[in-house]
Amino acid sequence: MVGLEIQVQLSKEKRREFLQAFEFLACKSSDCIGQYLYEDLNKDNRFLWMERWTNSNALEAHLQSDHFRSVLGSIEVLGELENLQLVEFRAPPDNLR
Repeated sequence: MVGLEIQVQLSKEKRREFLQAFEFLACKSSDCIGQYLYEDLNKDNRFLWMERWTNSNALEAHLQSDHFRSVLGSIEVLGELENLQLVEFRAPPDNLR
């Protein structure tokens, strides 16, 4: 499983619009396992937008899509992109299960 993590800092006035954009831009691909939004409790209006994908090919296709360009465009209009990273998840060792 692979994922995408985007850290966003918003102005207070754009918070509601950002939350609406997150709902509107939800992943619609069957390869998207989930999309999550977390708020930093220590810094006002700072969010972590996370997506989980079945495999790297599906994520790569998403990154090249108009849908993803819409996500980035919304973030650019509503706030400041602080960090964007791709992540890979592996099963934990047997002794941790």
